[in-house]
Amino acid sequence: MAGLPQGTLTFMLSDLVASTKTWEATPVGMRDAMARHDRIVADALRRHHGHDVRSGRAGDSFLAVSRRAQDAAACALTLQREFAREPWPAGARLQIRITLHTGEAQLRAGQYYGIALARCARVLSACHGGQILMTAATQQLLADEPPPRSALRDLGFHRLKDLERPEHVYQLDDLDRPMEFPAIRSVLDAHSNLPIPLTAFIGRQDELGELRDLLEGGRLLSVIGPGGAGKTRIALQLASELTHAYPDGAWLVELGPLADPGLVPLAVAESLGLSEQPGRPIADTVVGHLRARRLLFVIDNCEHVVEAAATLVADLLARCPHLRLLATSREPLGVPGEITWRVPPLGEEASVQLFLDRARARQPRLQVGDRDRTTITRICERLDGIPLAIELAAARLPALPLDEISSRLERRFTLLTLNDRTTPTRQRTLRAAMDWSYELLTEPEKSFFRQVSIFSGRFALPAAEAIGAGASEEAVERLGALVQKSLVIMDDGRYRLLETIRAYGRERLDQVGESDAMHRRVAGYLLGLAESRVPGHLAEWLNTLEAVHDDTRATLHWAAAADPQLGMRLALALYRFWQLRGHASEPRQFAQEMLERLPAGSPMHAVGLHLAGAFAFVQGDPATAGRMVDAALQEARQAGDLQAVLRALDTRGLVSAAEGDVARSEAALKEALTLARELGERDAEAAVLHQLGLAAGRRGALPEARRLLAQSIDVKRALGCADEASMTLTFLAQASLLNGDLEDSRRCIAEALQIGLALGDRRAAFSLDVLACLNALEDHPERSLTLAAAGAAMHDASGNTPPESWTVLVSSLVQRARQTLEGQAADAAWAAGRRMTFDEALHFAIA
Repeated sequence: MAGLPQGTLTFMLSDLVASTKTWEATPVGMRDAMARHDRIVADALRRHHGHDVRSGRAGDSFLAVSRRAQDAAACALTLQREFAREPWPAGARLQIRITLHTGEAQLRAGQYYGIALARCARVLSACHGGQILMTAATQQLLADEPPPRSALRDLGFHRLKDLERPEHVYQLDDLDRPMEFPAIRSVLDAHSNLPIPLTAFIGRQDELGELRDLLEGGRLLSVIGPGGAGKTRIALQLASELTHAYPDGAWLVELGPLADPGLVPLAVAESLGLSEQPGRPIADTVVGHLRARRLLFVIDNCEHVVEAAATLVADLLARCPHLRLLATSREPLGVPGEITWRVPPLGEEASVQLFLDRARARQPRLQVGDRDRTTITRICERLDGIPLAIELAAARLPALPLDEISSRLERRFTLLTLNDRTTPTRQRTLRAAMDWSYELLTEPEKSFFRQVSIFSGRFALPAAEAIGAGASEEAVERLGALVQKSLVIMDDGRYRLLETIRAYGRERLDQVGESDAMHRRVAGYLLGLAESRVPGHLAEWLNTLEAVHDDTRATLHWAAAADPQLGMRLALALYRFWQLRGHASEPRQFAQEMLERLPAGSPMHAVGLHLAGAFAFVQGDPATAGRMVDAALQEARQAGDLQAVLRALDTRGLVSAAEGDVARSEAALKEALTLARELGERDAEAAVLHQLGLAAGRRGALPEARRLLAQSIDVKRALGCADEASMTLTFLAQASLLNGDLEDSRRCIAEALQIGLALGDRRAAFSLDVLACLNALEDHPERSLTLAAAGAAMHDASGNTPPESWTVLVSSLVQRARQTLEGQAADAAWAAGRRMTFDEALHFAIA
C-alpha cells in the first residue's frame, strides 16, 4: 500500500454480476471460481502496470489504479477477454462489469478519497455484465490511442444517481468479440425535456465556451446558419451542459413541424406541458407559467415562422425577467437585445474526426492509413466543413471507396457552382451533397424518399405503407434503405427526417408534381385513423391520434387552401379527440379558415359553422358560439342534413345553459333526443341524455337527473363504450351525493376515476371535486382538502373553467373540512394536493 501512486490517476472499478445468487446455488463452485477470479485480476494488473487497492474492495468488487489511461483500458480489455475464455466450474460462470474514470483523489493510510471514486462507482452502477464503460475524462486520453483491436463508442450524456452534472459516457468495444448491451441504467431528468444525444458531439469546444460567455451577457442568443450547419446540435449541447445552472432546468420546443405561424405560442405551451384556458390567449398562459421561473428555453428551427417566433420571444423577454432564450434559425429574429452568433464551418481536424466517427458507427473495423486520411480531408474541404454534408458522405462509405466518394462530390460541386452562382457557397455545397445522396438512390427509393418527406413529424411504418406505392414488404425494404443511408432516422420505434432533408425531399416532390397527391394520401390516412374509433378502445384511439398530431396540423393547413371539403371531413372526425385532449384554438382556427373557402349552403359549410361554434364555447365565448351554432342549425335544416341538425341542437343546448336560458336549453336537447332516436344514433342519444340530466340537476330535480344520467350510462354500456362514461358517472355521483345516497355516489366516482386515469382525461378534475365533497361529508377533512386542491390544480392546467354553480357547491362542502382542521394542517393538505401530478392525483383518489 505504501507504493500506491498519487496525483491524477485512472481508476478501474469492477464487480461481479449476480454473484449472490451464484454463491447460494453453488458455494463450492463459487469458492473455486473466486480463486480463479483473483488469479486473473492479479495477472492482468501485473501485465498492465496496475495497482490493486485492497482497501477499496467491497464484496466481490475490486479497485485498481493506473498512472496511464492506456494501461487501465488495456487491462480492462484483457480482463473481459480472460473471463470470457476461462473454463469456469459448472454453475459458477463469472461475468464482470468494469468502469474507468480519470481524476484526482487523496491517498490517506492506503485508501483513496474524493469525488473521482464516487463518479466511478456511479458509472459502474449503470453498467451491464461484460461491458466496459468510461467517463469523458478517460476517453479524451484514449481517443488517439485506444488499446489494439478496440474502439470507443459514444453513449451520450446520462444523469447518474446523486451526481449533479450529467456524465458523458463511452463504451470500450472489443473488435474481436463484438457485443451489444441494453441501454445503460441512467436516471430520468425531471427538469428538462432535452433529448439525449445518440451520437458523439465532435469538436466546437472553443465555440461552446464562446456561446456560454455570450449567453451570460444577454438574455436572447440566436444561433444562425444555413441548413445542415449544426445549429440545433450545438444549441442542444450547450443547453445540456447548462441545465443544472438553471433552477427550473432547460426546455426545448421544436418549431420545425409547424406549418402555421399562428400555432407558435401553442407549440411553446405544449412543450412546457400547458393547456389552453378558455377566454385567455395561449401566450398569456405561457407567460404566466414562465414569469417567476429561472430556466433556459431552446426554440429550434424558427426560420419558416420567424415573425411569429420573434413576436412571442419579444413578449417573453419583456414579461419574464429571469428567462434566458436560445434560438436556432437561418436568419436573425430581429428582436431588440438579440445577440446573434453564426455557426462557423468545422475545422479540418474536427471535420475529419466527425467523418471517421460516423463511418465507424457503420464499419467498426474501419482502418485508416495516411493516404485515406488525406482523401477524407479533401472530402471535408469540398463539403466546407458542414456537418450534415460530412455525415451524408460518411454514410456512403460502406457502398463506395473513399476515392469514388471524392470524385463524385467534386463533379457534383462543379456542376452546381456553374449553374447557380447567386446562391451562397455553403448552401450550394449542401445542395450538392443532398443532390449527390439523392442520385445514389434507386428509382423506387427516390420515389419513396419524396413520399415520406411529406410527413411533418415522426411517423410510424404503417403511415409510410399507407402513403407509398407498392406492397408493404416493399415499403419496409425501402424505408430500411433510407435509414441505412442516413436520409431517415429511426427514433424510439418511429421515423423522422432532419428538417433540411425533409425540405429537400419536398422540393423534389414539387418538381415532379406530386405534392398535392401526397397531401391527399396523408389526409386519407389520417381520416382513416380518425374514423377508426372502436367501442371500448377510446384511450388507444386518442393516443394514436396524438402521435400524428403534427401531420394533422400540416394536412389541415394544406386542406384549408387546396381542398376545404376534405379538410372539413377530417376536422369533423377529429372532434372527439380535440375535445378530450384539451385542444380548442386549433379546430376553431382551422374551421374558420375553411369556412372562408366553402360556399354558404354547401354540405360542409354547416359542419364548419358548428365546429367553430362548438370550440368557441369550449374557449369560454358563448356569444360567438351561439351565433355560429344558430347559423349552422339554420343551414342544416335548409339542406335537410339531419346529422348536422342533431349536432347543432346538442351544442345549442350547452350554449343556452351557459347563457342561463334553461327553457331554451331543454327544448333544444329534447328535440335532439327525439331526432337521435329516429335516426338510430345511439351515441348521440347517450350524449343528449347526459345533457338533459345536467339540465334537470340545475332545476333541482335530482331524482330526474339521476334517472337521465343513468339512462345515458346504460346506452353507452350497451354500445360497448363504457370507457366513454366517465363524465356522466361523475355527474351522477354528484346528483347522488346531493340526494343523500353517498354509497351510490362513491361507487360511481370510483368507476369514473378509473376511466379518467386510463384515458389521460384532464376532465377527471371534476371527479376529484366530487370525491373531495364525499370525504368532507364522511368526516375525512385532510383527504377532502388534498383532493380539492389537486382538482383545482388540474382545472387550471387543463384550461377547464367549471361553472360558477359547481364551484360554489364544491367550495361550500370543502369549507367544512378546512374548518375541522387547524390552519397549518389545512394549508399542508392543500399544498400537497396542488403539488400532485395528474397520475399521482388519480392514484391517490382511487386508493
